[in-house]
Amino acid sequence: MRTGMKNQRGFTLIELVVVMVILALLAAVAVPKFLDLQKQAEAASVKKVIGNLRSALSIRTAQAIVNSEDLATLAYNGSAALNPMNDLLSNKPETYLGVVTANQPANPKGVWYDRNINANDHYVMYKLKNADIITGGWNNAGKNIILRIETIVENGKVVGLQLVTPAAYSYTWNY
Repeated sequence: MRTGMKNQRGFTLIELVVVMVILALLAAVAVPKFLDLQKQAEAASVKKVIGNLRSALSIRTAQAIVNSEDLATLAYNGSAALNPMNDLLSNKPETYLGVVTANQPANPKGVWYDRNINANDHYVMYKLKNADIITGGWNNAGKNIILRIETIVENGKVVGLQLVTPAAYSYTWNY
């Protein structure tokens, strides 16, 4: 004898459709928010690394001043030009590829690298995963953030070093 089976019933087609519509609406709202969060996270991560580089450069500049080094030689086009990421940071980002030359193949998105165009022309670059987190930048095979070490000159004398974006590659943050 079957007991308790009489009162069991499944969901109606309308109930299932209502649940599917609710899930679709939730997904339509959640997915764009999630993508926006990914862009904000990448922007924050890049800004953090740039801040670390600037802090490390300040320490290296102070060390050079104490040791009476010629600061101009350490700038991007100097005779002892620093590779910003490689020479300044002891803890590099996980996505750091190292020092690359101009004739190497294109790098994947989401990576940092020091780029030596020639012996005295050093830059640090980041290829964006989400190109729309900045306006401007270098648009060669995807948007890139490019920085180099330049001298600070006061009254005709080099008094410091700074990490800057060359004017031709300037950008503004969208996040």
